Amino acid sequence: MKNVFLLFLSVVACPLVSAVCAEETKPVQNLLQNPAFRLRKTAAIEPGRSILCWNTDRWGDVIAGKGNGKLVLQPTENMVEILPGKRIWQFATLPELGLKSGDAVSLSVNGYQETSGALKARLSLMLIESADGEWSPSDFRLPDKRTFAKQGRGELIRAPQRDVSAKETGKVFQLQVNGLKVDPRFKHQRESDAAFRNVVGVLVEFVNDSDKRVWIDSPVLVKRDQVVTEAAASRALPDLYRRIPRTMEKLTSGQPVTILTLGSSIDRGSANPRLYFYDEDPASPHYKEPLVEARPGKPDAMKQLIAERMERPDLQDYVGWSQHYFMYTGRMRRELLRKFHYPVDKILLNVMAADGSSIGESHSGFQEYAALELPPDPNDNGHPTGKSWQELYPALFENGKKPGPDLVIFGHGHNEHIDRPDEIAAYEGAIRWFQRHYPGVEFVSCMWIRDKGQPNSMTGPMQQLCTHYGIPFVDLGELLIDLKTTCNQYAIAPDGGHPGAASHYLWFKQLEQVFEMPDDPQPGIAQQQLPARMNDFTANWEGEIVRFAADSPRIVDGRMMILEDTAFNLWADNKREKMQLQIDGQPAQHAGHGRHSWSRPNPRNSTFVHGRLSRGDRHIIEIPHKNARLNTVDCKVGLNRRFFGVDSKDWQGASAVKTFESKWGAPYGEKAFFLQPGETLEIDVEADELSIAWLDDPDGGTLIAEVDGKQVWAQPTNEPFTDSQGRKHFIENRRGVLGLPFGKHRIRLQAKGEPVRVIGVFGYDGR
Repeated sequence: MKNVFLLFLSVVACPLVSAVCAEETKPVQNLLQNPAFRLRKTAAIEPGRSILCWNTDRWGDVIAGKGNGKLVLQPTENMVEILPGKRIWQFATLPELGLKSGDAVSLSVNGYQETSGALKARLSLMLIESADGEWSPSDFRLPDKRTFAKQGRGELIRAPQRDVSAKETGKVFQLQVNGLKVDPRFKHQRESDAAFRNVVGVLVEFVNDSDKRVWIDSPVLVKRDQVVTEAAASRALPDLYRRIPRTMEKLTSGQPVTILTLGSSIDRGSANPRLYFYDEDPASPHYKEPLVEARPGKPDAMKQLIAERMERPDLQDYVGWSQHYFMYTGRMRRELLRKFHYPVDKILLNVMAADGSSIGESHSGFQEYAALELPPDPNDNGHPTGKSWQELYPALFENGKKPGPDLVIFGHGHNEHIDRPDEIAAYEGAIRWFQRHYPGVEFVSCMWIRDKGQPNSMTGPMQQLCTHYGIPFVDLGELLIDLKTTCNQYAIAPDGGHPGAASHYLWFKQLEQVFEMPDDPQPGIAQQQLPARMNDFTANWEGEIVRFAADSPRIVDGRMMILEDTAFNLWADNKREKMQLQIDGQPAQHAGHGRHSWSRPNPRNSTFVHGRLSRGDRHIIEIPHKNARLNTVDCKVGLNRRFFGVDSKDWQGASAVKTFESKWGAPYGEKAFFLQPGETLEIDVEADELSIAWLDDPDGGTLIAEVDGKQVWAQPTNEPFTDSQGRKHFIENRRGVLGLPFGKHRIRLQAKGEPVRVIGVFGYDGR
């Protein structure tokens, strides 16, 4: 046990801060991560500038090492030299620290300084803001005229903050802050109240407030009223970095990186209100008021604010709107630049997240976003206009090719609820689409799931999916539940769903842990590439998209269409009147709200989207409103689909071939075998799923299908499709044969009762 001598301390702000003699206590957990100041692995030449699980304002503000004997260290420990005017800090939420209302925390650290009072240790509770009354952005010349409660505006606030410093110079001393009480005070209500204390976390900060150097080592944060001189093991270090080995290899070797962030308005910071830049100076008369010079439509003013007020001139051409600066992945990019000493032109953050977007809708935009087909634009991808991708990110184009995504971050806050009940199939289909097109691409799931524990919550299915594919899963849903014990839920999300800027900071701090990689890392674990599917409907979402415009003959009466297979997005116009959708003559369930009219396709939003249909069968979509018009339909085509029509030489049989006139755009061609009773058609097809197509006819017989010598179904071919207006259509049809092992299968077709017009067979390879 060490003897610690009483120090004369200069105390700031609180009489509870003091220097005391160490007392023997039972070891308790050190709540800090990495108090030994282990280094982060980077490609930087200068060692010791990036410290695992700790944050600084700039790269190089601190140097970790052995300190030339100034402090007595254990062999596995480093000390940190804080350069003049710089700081180092660590923030964690109350749930991560295991703290609840009424608990107290205490902080100690060993220090060495050359100037009296230079080193300051600070311990703060961090709160989400709450004030009396309401406000409107329009009061500050912003276009939004809505009124909001004065809570959740801007960044977290410190209340209280306790500082301690020491007079000693030229020798080792210890600073202590004792008994900071966790004291939330709130109600769960939409109205804000200045008396509320929305406590969400604890900040530990060490500052060099001089023009000389200072050194620290062995910081300890404990759940006690008093500091202790010995603490048990510190909080565990994150190891999720092992699950994105390819991305981490690039970040730690200085290679350029492309990150695609998916999601909805929740993810891109279209909060209610939006994530504005605010005056964050508590002493300012305009505290927590939006900075109007950065209002929408003023890109030059935005660039100037970022360069001057935020002191980030390097970001001027890389942040489209204020929300892209504060959204959780925007914060992540800024932190990656610091942690790994990167210039901004080597980390491309491609923001696909869009207001109202669901994962199913996003499938129509994957190709455009992954291949950078859309030019830089604030609304489209979070970048200002005016420069090309090549000008912004030259290192990504050095090999003469457009870069594909290295990392895809899953979002979507599930406020739309239009992909259920098999929403997870659209996610799994997305994973497999990217893996097929960009081998080696990696994924992270860090989703704002606010309904964990509810029957339809995505937390369980998404966690299972991530386990199945070896993808890092960050359980934000559990954090949101726990934070409600110390914070008004409407301060976290003022409208009940969309998180404010401070909440995006909490969100970012969870995502940040995925990238915490020590300088002596454990081996990486590659994510699973195209394993067995977890969901029965996943294959519906995996294939390529075929787009049909309004003038396509496949679109009938401007309102109906036979789908290519089973998954689709469509854009329709009904003069802004809400629409309904029918699939196969029945009202569609879980296919979208039909509230948006579109004159052209949008890669992230659609009028209707669906993918939970039986594979191999014919499916017809219809907008039943007489004045509605389909403008564009995107159809997913099943994997490796091949069609064997009547012209295929693989058919065996003597049935006559006849042409017919298709009224539905000839989805399977306009020739058919006229299969008479007593005749047989046979063909060998290599596949794991089959679909047999025919033409319905009022006088048609029953089609008998055998596969590998066994009858799989008998299908009447004289049943019409009846549309929403009661009209009957005898048109092309088909039916699937599923669950086959991949290989060559013998198909045998016969007609019973009356002739059947057989159009052909589709074969699929879903491996």
